[in-house]
Formats: sequence, structure tokens, C-alpha cells
Amino acid sequence: MSVMRFEAEILRADDAVPRDVVRERTYGGVRVVAEWPAELGTPEIRVGVEVGGDVDRRDAPAYVELFFHDVFLLLNLAAPGSFAGIVSMAGGELRVRDVTFSARVFEYASGLEQLPIEKVTAWYDGLGLGTQQLATTAAATALFQLLHLARGEENEEAWIVRLAGAVETLVGRPESLRRLFALREEIALGRTPVIHPMHDDALDPRVEDATAEWIEVVDHAAGVVIRALQQAVVCGAGFSPP
Repeated sequence: MSVMRFEAEILRADDAVPRDVVRERTYGGVRVVAEWPAELGTPEIRVGVEVGGDVDRRDAPAYVELFFHDVFLLLNLAAPGSFAGIVSMAGGELRVRDVTFSARVFEYASGLEQLPIEKVTAWYDGLGLGTQQLATTAAATALFQLLHLARGEENEEAWIVRLAGAVETLVGRPESLRRLFALREEIALGRTPVIHPMHDDALDPRVEDATAEWIEVVDHAAGVVIRALQQAVVCGAGFSPP
């Protein structure tokens, strides 16, 4: 059995202080173990990571990166907004690309609960996602959409499209989110305002007016998605196609 060691440095986002940690994940015959420090409120968190089992050393960095994607989802489903930042990973000559996670989708949503990390992990493991890179279930679709929002730049159009997909796969098209789906159609048809990439309302106050409704819709949709996922955790349930 081969074991490869990596060092990860997390440049923590200011308001994101982990309430718990994830110490181990298993992906088939591959085991990833993390050594977290006792103090998690420091600006930088150093984590030692070991990848062992039936794994080619060239593939080991991918498991480290996948581990931190799982960490992001597990910790934020348990305590919304608690994990975010830039994760830099390296293991000798094996370099893992830096990954930036933003918890803004969890921060924007309202009415969220805090859940025991053990319960979240048990539910997540029950999904059987493993190393899947293509979503085949409603829960996986919603979780992958949240990861895309966490990894990408803040972009209202992209948020509307991805959150509409997540909402639809989890709960269908609730009447309270009619405007979300209408906006998705308008975006697809090119009928929404085209805004300068600077997105600076100090230079042009019309930007704030143009995006105010979008932000409200996004906040509502994010809450629906994450509350649905948290409810599934509490009930130990999955999702049937709406």
C-alpha cells in the first residue's frame, strides 16, 4: 500500500471559521486522512494530508483536491458559511492546483440551521458520490451546482441559471420562485441587460437598479436549495424527481 503526504495551507476567508473538521474520507480503495490543528481561527490553517491505498501517485493530487471539495460541502451544510478561503496544496514534486472556495451562497441564504457534522457526513456518504464527476441524482446535481457557485466569480446571471437548475431538480418549480425561472428564460434568450464586467455602481448608478431584483431572487433561491438539502439530512432522505 502506497502512502503519499501532502501539505495544505488554507488562507481562511475573514468570516469563515470552521466549527468542525473532516478527518477522513474514503473513495473506493483510496483513503484520505487529514491532520488539522487544534486552533482553527487563525488566518492560515495548515493541514497535513495523507493519501493511501490503491492509488497511482500521479492520481493522488486529484484525491486531495476532491477531499477539500467534500470538506467545503460537509462543513457548510453543517454550519453554513463556516468554511471558505484559498486552499494551496503540495506534496513534494506532486503539485495540486490552488482552489478557492467562497461560502457566499450559504451566507446569502436565510433561515438555515446548524446540524451535527456526523449527521451531515452520514447522509452525504449515503449518496454514494465517491469520485463521481457527472451528477446522476437530484442531490448530486444540487451539490455540484453549489460547488460551481463556490468556485466561480460572482456573476448574477450564472447564479440564476445554476440555482434554477438546483431548485428544479430538488423541488420542482415552486410558485414562490416563478421569477427565478422567468429570469433564466430571459438570460437564455439574451433579453437581460448587458453589464460592464467592472460592475461598478459608483460609476453608473443604473447597475444597482438593474441587479437589485436579481440579487433578491438569488438569495431566495439559495435558501430554498440549502434548506431542502438540510431537511434531507435531518430526515435522512434522498430526493425523488419532482
